[in-house]
Amino acid sequence: MFYLRSLIFILVLNISSSYAGLDKAPPSFIVDDKKAIWIDFINAKYNLSFDLMSKKSTSIATIEFEIREKGYPIFDIVGKPSSVIMDGVGYGDIEINTPGFESKVRIINRELSPGTYTVRIVTPISRGVKFGRGNVSVGFFNKDMRDRHFLERYIPTNYEYDQYKMEILIKIIGSSKKHRLFTNGHLVETSGNTFHFTYPEYFTSSSLYFHLVPKNKFKVLEFVYESRLRNGRDFPVTIYSKMMRLSRKVKKKVIKVLRELEGDYGPWPHPELTFYADGKWKGGMEYAGAATSGWFAIGHELQHNYFARAVMPANGNAGWVDEAVASWRDFYTLNKLFSFGRVRMNYVSMNLGNQSVYNRKSDIRSYKSGRSFIFYLDSLLKKSQGKSFKKFLKKYFENRKYTVIDSEDFRLDLERYSGRSFKKLFDQYIYGLDHRDKSISSDDHSFHTPLSDEEIWDLI
Repeated sequence: MFYLRSLIFILVLNISSSYAGLDKAPPSFIVDDKKAIWIDFINAKYNLSFDLMSKKSTSIATIEFEIREKGYPIFDIVGKPSSVIMDGVGYGDIEINTPGFESKVRIINRELSPGTYTVRIVTPISRGVKFGRGNVSVGFFNKDMRDRHFLERYIPTNYEYDQYKMEILIKIIGSSKKHRLFTNGHLVETSGNTFHFTYPEYFTSSSLYFHLVPKNKFKVLEFVYESRLRNGRDFPVTIYSKMMRLSRKVKKKVIKVLRELEGDYGPWPHPELTFYADGKWKGGMEYAGAATSGWFAIGHELQHNYFARAVMPANGNAGWVDEAVASWRDFYTLNKLFSFGRVRMNYVSMNLGNQSVYNRKSDIRSYKSGRSFIFYLDSLLKKSQGKSFKKFLKKYFENRKYTVIDSEDFRLDLERYSGRSFKKLFDQYIYGLDHRDKSISSDDHSFHTPLSDEEIWDLI
């Protein structure tokens, strides 16, 4: 199994050497006479320590980055850094608002000229850590419907537009109990309670799955998924939960859904799959080659491993695409299973993808309104050209795999596939340009319910 994991990671890492940097970054901006500029993370090495005696958790991030204009470099971490050091000199950081107060970020308090630099950022890990008796549990769990709830909630990172290579070294201090890290990375080395993992270069701030727990806390099923595709490959799957009965039930559904997705869109795009099964009727959250979910939402989260974590949104304005596509698949499947009849269309003018360029959370209306728009597009393709939206998605996935996209990339690919313009439809139904859109309202999202902080604490 270890040899298979290693081989698959090598194959995936060698797929491409060119990943997104600044092409999808928002515009730079001025705050308090300082020009805040976006940067391109080249790589980041995180040293994470968890001390049971002092009950302190610390991240030491060493980040190599590039800038293309003069200014104060932007990065983000929700908790206040203890130190920000470049070339042996401490410069500190300043937390600032984006121009429309959509979010907050941090800037290194030093003006830099274009070039490549290395910064060392020390921060306490103040969220996602639970110390027990002689052990520690840590969960870096994301929420895509909340601002600053990706990796920046835990350790320093960048906006979603940026893809970069990560390396994590973990040390648990003061515990004789063995621990295990459930993650979507490649194990380089482990010794006692120290771990060393590397991660694919296509990862963004929403890709990493990290769940460190006492070794025997969960019931674990490990197996190799055997692809039936001629161009497919076998890969390792890890399913874990609090009950072996649930893990076995989830295994059957995971295999069934993987068969469906590989048949629709092609081979599984990640080196492996790690799945945290959390009950039956709960929603969940997807990562790149990983997911947390109840049995009910397995299909939704696994499809997101194609559209969201293999073809990835560059910002909050692009997040509607993935939620709309996954929700469309959910209701398309349920309709076939239970004969609901004609799915009610609800494609009204709505601003799902034309909010601020600094927005990094997905619009909650993407589920109902987004999927209705996808049903509408599918019906147009079938009626006018005998084509289907699912066949478009297969081509779209093949063309955009391991890249970050915005809404216009999605529209232009759809136009190339169909040979017709969708600009007016997107202007009205996605960008809300006829001004009938109102403030953001609630929407149904039962397959992907955003977890509360209390529910995340229970997951850890």
